[in-house]
Amino acid sequence: MSYGVFASHYDILTENVNYGGYARRVDRIIRRIKPDSESVADIACGTASLGIELFRLGYNVVGADISEAMIDEGRRKVERLCGKSGPRLMVRDMRALRLKCADAAVCSLDALNHLDGPEDLRLAFLSVRSCLNPGGVFIFDMNTPYKHRRVLGDGTFFYDRPGVCCVWRNEYLGGEYFEVRERLDFFAESDGTYHRESETVVEKAYRRGTVRRLLTACGFGMIEEYDGLRDVPPSYNTERILWVARRVV
Repeated sequence: MSYGVFASHYDILTENVNYGGYARRVDRIIRRIKPDSESVADIACGTASLGIELFRLGYNVVGADISEAMIDEGRRKVERLCGKSGPRLMVRDMRALRLKCADAAVCSLDALNHLDGPEDLRLAFLSVRSCLNPGGVFIFDMNTPYKHRRVLGDGTFFYDRPGVCCVWRNEYLGGEYFEVRERLDFFAESDGTYHRESETVVEKAYRRGTVRRLLTACGFGMIEEYDGLRDVPPSYNTERILWVARRVV
């Protein structure tokens, strides 16, 4: 997925996401585990919505995303909302970040599900570890196999927002990693005419044991799991797990 088409519509289609609440949850976890933290790396940052909220909580934020279009959108938003002192954004593949070390890293909104299998997931975990200070905190969320089977499945979703409509059609492919192929067709208005643009992505979901084993093998410990942003453990019908891990010194 190039994310080029998606970038210009991303904020409209994620306007229901409580980024402020997400940032406060991340902040509470960081303060509990590594209370002297000052810096956060926002991995797969998109248009920097979460990074801006973390910046407003007092963190020095560096955002990285593989999509140049997403970073361009994010830089314009950062300048508008935060000025010159806001989060610094750069184009980076999460599997090869090469960032200055931070006290914490966050990867939100199932970005890790977009990777192409467990080897890519392992490379991403190693890459994140390399840009964390000793004892640094890694917080990320991932869609669960339950969500892929029962919620996304073969479903179709429709979003109608001012200036743009989106038809999101899924095909459940199954297999070892509960794959879902997602096709997003955007109909954007320009001078009274709607123009169609499309993106396609395949998302994979992983069993909890697989994620734990990869984290441990990549040098993370003190692994915690939560049902989304709630302070309760996952259940059989949890759709998104919030993972917390700490870099082993």
